[in-house]
Amino acid sequence: MSVSRDTRQTEFPNTPGIPSDPETPAELRERIDRTRRELGDTIEELAARADVKALAQRKAAGAVRAGRRNAVPLAAAGGTVLALLVAAVVLRRRQVQRRRYPLRHDPRTPASVRRLVERMAA
Repeated sequence: MSVSRDTRQTEFPNTPGIPSDPETPAELRERIDRTRRELGDTIEELAARADVKALAQRKAAGAVRAGRRNAVPLAAAGGTVLALLVAAVVLRRRQVQRRRYPLRHDPRTPASVRRLVERMAA
């Protein structure tokens, strides 16, 4: 089944990929060059989108800039977290020590009871 030239032009007017008949070889070369440029641009766009390393570097640079803009609040938040962490460690150590030696180290224990416990342990 062959399609005549007139039918092709009426069914697909100016459709990419289905060229109308060029009048001269120069026009055909121009059309090929234009298609190559468009294809090259498309490939460059796709390559830029697929470049994971460059995307990660751009995001990292943005995070660094944001960190520099918010340096004081970040330092304050970091200091607060550090202080809470130190307080939690100190309180935990005290709690563990009170469990191990409840009468010797508890300041609420009367001195007489502490002396008695020390004598029994010796």
